[in-house]
Amino acid sequence: MAGWLDALRRPSMTNVPPTAAEQRRNDLIMIAVILFALFLGWGIRSNTANATTRAALGGQLPSIAYPATWLDSRVEGEALHAVDPSSLSTFDARLEVRIRPVREGEDMDAVSMSWPLNRAQELSRFRNLANEVRTGPDGQPALLITYAYIADPTRDSGALGLPVVVKAQDLLFIANDGEQDQLVAVTVAADATEWNDYADEFARIFASLGVGGE
Repeated sequence: MAGWLDALRRPSMTNVPPTAAEQRRNDLIMIAVILFALFLGWGIRSNTANATTRAALGGQLPSIAYPATWLDSRVEGEALHAVDPSSLSTFDARLEVRIRPVREGEDMDAVSMSWPLNRAQELSRFRNLANEVRTGPDGQPALLITYAYIADPTRDSGALGLPVVVKAQDLLFIANDGEQDQLVAVTVAADATEWNDYADEFARIFASLGVGGE
């Protein structure tokens, strides 16, 4: 009985404080675990941010890639319409693609003249900011038009949100879908105050089509 009581009174081995070497080892293990968790989280976040959805535009037309987190909300008359639901503006950043047959005698020179005029009729307070010549898919000429306009995204819902100044770019090029030449218009747009935040994503969208500089 006395021996049993002595055993109970004796300090447990688990209560013995670690030596300095053991403490350093434990600290290093903890630091390694934390760094691994941070690296893993960064990798997951990076992969999520860079993930894309690739959409076919039909026939032999090039496909286009856009952020996987964007929602496809197809609109009548458009081949593609995707928006970023995480946009802080009432005007969600977006990608729109329109495709129509090339008219008789129509070339990129004619498009460069007619397209801004059509946009001025479609969009409120349209202002053309810049026209740039680019190299489009398959090395064909393309036109990049940068412009601004006023949108009122909450009007249809009856809300009282303020109108928004939108900055946008239309990338225009002619490509054959396997049957006939088509004019492809790729539009990226965002609240002007958010434009710089989306500039890299918009550039990647254009790059997915194989579009280069002048």
